[in-house]
Amino acid sequence: MVHEVDEIGRLMEAASGALVEMSYLECEALCIQALEAARGAGAWEYVARILLPLQEARRQRRMIAAEGVIRLGTTTLTGTAEQWLERMGRGCIVVTSPHGPGVAAEVLRKARDGRKYVEVLYADSAPDGGRWRIASFGGPAVSVEVSAPPAECRDRWLEPGGGSGSDGGVRAADWFLDAMDALGEAAMGTVAASSAAGAVERFERLDACLEVVTDHEILHQRLAEAARGAARGV
Repeated sequence: MVHEVDEIGRLMEAASGALVEMSYLECEALCIQALEAARGAGAWEYVARILLPLQEARRQRRMIAAEGVIRLGTTTLTGTAEQWLERMGRGCIVVTSPHGPGVAAEVLRKARDGRKYVEVLYADSAPDGGRWRIASFGGPAVSVEVSAPPAECRDRWLEPGGGSGSDGGVRAADWFLDAMDALGEAAMGTVAASSAAGAVERFERLDACLEVVTDHEILHQRLAEAARGAARGV
């Protein structure tokens, strides 16, 4: 256990340094390593602590992505996931038909492997409809209906800061972030906050929800609460 604690401490010291230097993706990678080590050792106090810088690193990734290129819909988009990511650099994309959830998963995986500030959602609905159903493509099967983005913002590349509707409504980036938050809330809703489930079981179920929305802030907070409960043996 002493060796594990020393390794966790080393990783978190490096993660803290990366966070100070605003190397958010490096911080995230180090936190994930520390989290795996802490969970393996059953060191739940450390798990709760690690989740704080991990949450901040992911929050920064989400905000940086939202400041980049936005694509709301891929109906007319051709090419490969790699080509899409090259076009974005950093940004947010909602994958729609004719592309399926597997394509959304591929884009996200390649973005993470390439250490890119990119966020991905999948809409399982008619791209030209008034409501879009945002659905998970990893983790628990959940979905949520939201108002569709303005028609003039759909299915085209939107440069940073652009993409407001003709009525001066919500920006494309804000629409994306709101949809992501709504999907995260739906995922958390699958985990009942009842006393019947122990803290460790609750942590595991909440952790699975991170596969739905990796960067959901409240989800990280709920995970930390569950970890502190596990540390107390409740």
